Amino acid sequence: MLKNMDHIKNIIFDLGGVILDIDVLKGIKAMEQLGIHDFESAKNRFNRTETFLDFEKGLISETEFLKRLKEAYEVDFHDEDFIAAWNEIIVGFPSERIDLMINMKNSPAFRTFLLSNTNAFHKKVYTRILQEQYAIDGLEDLFEKTYFSHEIHMRKPDTEIYHYVLNDGGMVPEETLFIDDSEVNIETAREMGMETFHLADGITINDLFSERQATRRI
Repeated sequence: MLKNMDHIKNIIFDLGGVILDIDVLKGIKAMEQLGIHDFESAKNRFNRTETFLDFEKGLISETEFLKRLKEAYEVDFHDEDFIAAWNEIIVGFPSERIDLMINMKNSPAFRTFLLSNTNAFHKKVYTRILQEQYAIDGLEDLFEKTYFSHEIHMRKPDTEIYHYVLNDGGMVPEETLFIDDSEVNIETAREMGMETFHLADGITINDLFSERQATRRI
């Protein structure tokens, strides 16, 4: 499915919807039970407010985020209940994707990296899933390097995070493939000179790479 890969030396993967299965509607329904409506809908779009973006960039604490959330929705809920509801969006890691990431990291085919817009609440959950189901300490074990928005204080699709990752990883844009399930994130990467693939329409990363592609020598 991926063609003309001979010049690609690096691959940057997104997390949610690419390696990690998520179900946003499940999380939204759980939050509605707490009286929090339209959390990620086109009508309210709390996930585009300053509070949400600040939390994904790690600019405010978990406590401050929850405080602002209660004020925005004028709802008083137990912090643990909200965290559990929001974490309902996380489904898990299909074993074939874990196997693919391990094979790609251990082969000389490509250098592999992870770039994710995420937050402290979610990272705790998917890290625990990796530990309990696969005996893997964390996503850091599956890539040469991982970049999480809340830890490096930047997020996609802002150009600064792409510059940072490319420079930090010593990657040339034209030799780098960026895979994401968000078209806006893809557009920024493409504008910066990277090869891109928009993962959509039921396609998975396992569909993209044949065994030969995943293990070829540069």
